[in-house]
Formats: sequence, structure tokens, C-alpha cells
Amino acid sequence: MEVLDVAINYGRSDEFRLYPIGDIHGGTKHCAEEMVKSIIAKVLKDKKARIIGMGDYAEFISPSDPRWDSKGIADWVDKDDIAESEIDWVAKLFKPVASQVLGLLEGNHENMFRVHSHADPQKNICARLGVPNLGATSFVNLRFNRSGNGSRLIRVVAAHGAGGAITPGAKLTRLQRFMNNYAARIYLHGHVHDIITHTIPYLDVSDAGRIVSRDKVGAMTGCFFTTYTQGIAPSYGEWKNYPPTSLGCPVFTIVPDKDIVRVEG
Repeated sequence: MEVLDVAINYGRSDEFRLYPIGDIHGGTKHCAEEMVKSIIAKVLKDKKARIIGMGDYAEFISPSDPRWDSKGIADWVDKDDIAESEIDWVAKLFKPVASQVLGLLEGNHENMFRVHSHADPQKNICARLGVPNLGATSFVNLRFNRSGNGSRLIRVVAAHGAGGAITPGAKLTRLQRFMNNYAARIYLHGHVHDIITHTIPYLDVSDAGRIVSRDKVGAMTGCFFTTYTQGIAPSYGEWKNYPPTSLGCPVFTIVPDKDIVRVEG
């Protein structure tokens, strides 16, 4: 588990947006490439936007892997140099917004390729972008600073996550358990290819000694992998009759001056 501290200067009326972008699965024909590129372009135009990468940026599956299906591999993948071509694609995707990327979590696809193929996609992607490697799970302390007003801490806990939950109820239960395990204001959980948000109000005591009501907010952070794609060889999800995925990602809004966090998705 990692801990990252990030200092951000803000003005009284500033609102910041946090995009958890992951489960992209670049390198498969089932990847919604244009959609993820459009979200990156949106972030680029928003100087108050920040990104945490949620892992599984590309497939990183080789022919020796039982999940390999040559019919589903994107045309741009170099089948003689799979990892390198997919690393290049991911780095090119995030390069325009590298200064807005707080860090990148490692997904199970990156990790399994490292374990079985003696190459480390996660390390190489982070190095090319010059961004922190957040490992499998990380606390990210966002310290918002305003001249004459001290510092406001908004803690994020982010994990690529795991689990095979399929129903919305099971996924929500997993998210709730995740939110109960850590002390934070924002909770990001990937892997399950769904967008589910959850808000838990709680009472706290302010620095001025007053009882205040606050929210902690969490989300399953979506994906860019289409379970069913017409005219393309079936994905593993189609073979298993999984429900369609929720494409895209939720967006968290942080208003540091008012100590507000909220999520939409």
C-alpha cells in the first residue's frame, strides 16, 4: 500500500474535479477507444481537473495466456511485441494530461503480465509519464492550500480492486465494505466494470470545535470495455453471459473552501 501527498493551491470559489480513469483494456477490439480519448480531451481543457488511474490500462495478454484470442486483438497491436506496443499506446493516451495525473494504480492485467512475462508494464508507463506509481492500493492526501486560510485535507483511498460480483446489489455491498475499511473522504474502486456511487453522511468536529455534518463518497469507477460488440469476436464477458458494462467514469467534485465532496456518475 502506498501513500501520496499532493499540495494544491486554491481560491475561495475554486471547484476541482477528480476523474478516476481505468479498466480501459486498450489492445482489444472491445475497447471504447474514442470514448476514453474524449474524456482525456475534456480533462485537458479543465485546469482544475485531476486524474487517478485505476489500472488495467491495456490487456497485456500474450499468446501463452489462456485468455488470448487473436480475433479480438486490436489492429494496432504488434503481436511480436505486445507489451511494448500497448505501453506506447497507454503513454500516448495520457501524455497530454500527464501534469494533471496524480498517480496510476496497478491493475491485475499489468501485474499478471509482470509475474508471468518478466516485464513490468506498470513501472514503464509511470516512468514514461513521470507520474507516481500508486501500486495496488493507495492513500492520496490532497492538501488544498489558500493564502491566509491554512490547509484543507481531503483524503482519497483508491484501489484497483478485485472480486467477481455481477449483480448491482453485490457490487454495492463490496463498495460499502471497501468504504468501511479505510478512513477517507473519497473512495475509488475499479475492476468490476460498473459505475455505482454511494454517499455516507457522518458527524465530525471542525477545527473551530463545532459539530459539522460531512459526507464520504465512493464509487465503482466504470470501464471502457464493451461486453458485447457487434461484428467482433465475442469477449470473455459475452461467453459468460455477463451484463453489459457501464462505460465511462464517475466524476468527483471537491470544493475545498466549503469542505464539500460529491460524486456524479
